[in-house]
Amino acid sequence: MTVNPAGAVATVSPAPPNDPPPRRRTGSPDVHTAPRGLALRLATDPAAVGRARRTAAGALRGWGVPDTSADDIVLMVDELVTNAIEHAGGPVWLRLWLRRGCCVICQVGDGCHDAPRLRPSDLDAENGRGLFLVAALADAFGTRVTATGKVIWFRRRVRDDRIPAPRTAPATDY
Repeated sequence: MTVNPAGAVATVSPAPPNDPPPRRRTGSPDVHTAPRGLALRLATDPAAVGRARRTAAGALRGWGVPDTSADDIVLMVDELVTNAIEHAGGPVWLRLWLRRGCCVICQVGDGCHDAPRLRPSDLDAENGRGLFLVAALADAFGTRVTATGKVIWFRRRVRDDRIPAPRTAPATDY
């Protein structure tokens, strides 16, 4: 397994179910994008959280997701990737795709089999509110334990009507 300076591992996770495999659209071996989806493999390094956040923000902007929804989605991506890197073992990956032009689905996978749970935290605690934030901002979220770890997912409706076709410019790798 090779790790680049940005903290990304040069492999990709499987495609979302019922979707075509992602097409490689950038020069980076660890980011794979399709017109309405992306897959990113991350190292278990805190610096990789920023890369996940920037890559997700660029994809959402390219798909035409409204800024208010995109900001919330990027915040949820940040929380889930941070939790995976801080609390889980093994490689971490992110998948994000636009479904039917109106709903964004995110999956974050890691190598730990322990499902996270919502826990109350002290008012002055510096952490412990990430899943509460995801629960508040997402339309739905959950965890699925797999043979290799777990997947935490959320779904967020971004508009009531369909988002227009994605821009023709290739995705930007930040």
